[in-house]
Amino acid sequence: MWLGLALLICAGGTAAYSGIYQQYQSWKFERVSAKARNFPQHAAAPKLSEAPFLDEPARLREGDVVGKLDIPRLGISVMILQGTETGTLILGAGHVPGTPLPGSDGNVAIAAHRDTFFRRLKAILVDDRIQFATVHGTYEYVVDSTEIVDPEDTRVMESRGRSELTLITCYPFYFVGTAPKRFVVHARPITSVPTNQGDVVPNESWFSDLGSLPPAIKLP
Repeated sequence: MWLGLALLICAGGTAAYSGIYQQYQSWKFERVSAKARNFPQHAAAPKLSEAPFLDEPARLREGDVVGKLDIPRLGISVMILQGTETGTLILGAGHVPGTPLPGSDGNVAIAAHRDTFFRRLKAILVDDRIQFATVHGTYEYVVDSTEIVDPEDTRVMESRGRSELTLITCYPFYFVGTAPKRFVVHARPITSVPTNQGDVVPNESWFSDLGSLPPAIKLP
């Protein structure tokens, strides 16, 4: 009984902490994004010292804030952090290292747990809209398809010479223990440039590749 109570307290504390973290980072992200939108055109990008929102993928470190993902119909709204380590995925969705950021001709891969931030992903449908906000503006996508794959099937993250977004979570959604499969959502961009960007001229380095793909879709 005491062990069960301790586990409940631990789980509740973790959930509360991740919720507070999400709210705080979302508030901070909106402040930084507003500053970026109001920055004079053709001027050098401002130093956003108030938060770790970086515009050069090579400088991103595990846990840095990358942006914000929204799926309005499902009520999903989650901050995206760099990396897929256990501690990172407790706090938010993770941008998979080795995949580009929005705006490039590549496959942007985002992973999150099925029992937290991507729980509602089970109800996603073709033609659902997805919004990926960065400090330079918001990229919009529409869902093309979904599939279920093995964890080692990294082809779902490979670039096919075009802009696309891939969401990854464990499957089945209500499986107890380590899930044996991965649920994958494929989406294509609606717009080739971010909306609501004001006078910001995105830094080209924001869209560069991060390196080679990881050997497997790692979701603890």
